[in-house]
Amino acid sequence: MSKLPRHTMSLKRFMLRTEAIKLYRNILRQLQHLPDKTQRAEIKEWARHDFEAHRHHEDEETIKRLIMQGKQQLEELERTIKRANG
Repeated sequence: MSKLPRHTMSLKRFMLRTEAIKLYRNILRQLQHLPDKTQRAEIKEWARHDFEAHRHHEDEETIKRLIMQGKQQLEELERTIKRANG
């Protein structure tokens, strides 16, 4: 009999969760480089809403796809900030 609690997540799921949290933190870090506080707040709210909206997903392939999309959006944000700051 396993001594793990009933709702313990698998290692793979734990790693995906860790990667999603890392992505969220990286987005928040990039926002600090935006000069416009209003724009910063809007993007922060959008990111929070997007992560919360997809929190319920259980399928690993769906989670991987969402993380990839998030990384692409982070790269676009980085490029936009770089252009804005010249």
